[in-house]
Formats: sequence, structure tokens, C-alpha cells
Amino acid sequence: MTMILPDRTPKPLSEWSEEDGDVLWWKFPLDEAPYCGTPNDCGHTVEMHHYHQGQVKITRTEVGGWPGYHTHWTRFETPIEAWKR
Repeated sequence: MTMILPDRTPKPLSEWSEEDGDVLWWKFPLDEAPYCGTPNDCGHTVEMHHYHQGQVKITRTEVGGWPGYHTHWTRFETPIEAWKR
């Protein structure tokens, strides 16, 4: 039996479309782990309460989401068998 491996050739950002869905995003040179998701990922707002000398300071910031500096992507395979059980 011959196993067909997925194409692991990095594709440029310009070739990604919403139909491709979540993929692995790479920054070259490869000096960090890939980002998994899409350029449409918005992230989440996190609210932090800081208490100092009886005063409360509230800070809101965005975390997660598309970092914006990845230039290429590859598909990844999901384990189909795991979903059948």
C-alpha cells in the first residue's frame, strides 16, 4: 500500500483563501513555532484589575489572534480516525 503524503511546500500568504481554513503559518527563517489559524482570527479582549494602595486600575488588551507577520502557510492533516470513535 502506498501512502500519499500531504504537500508540505510553503505557499505565500497571497494564495490563502477562507476556503483553506485553519493552516500552519510560518515565518522565515524558521526560528519559532508556527501559528495555527487564519488571518481572520480576531483574538480576545482580556480585562485586568490592578490594585495598588487602595486604587483600582483596569486595563483591557487584545490577546491571541493573527500575529500578522507570517508570510507562508502549509496545510496540516487531522486524524480522521479519532473523530469516528
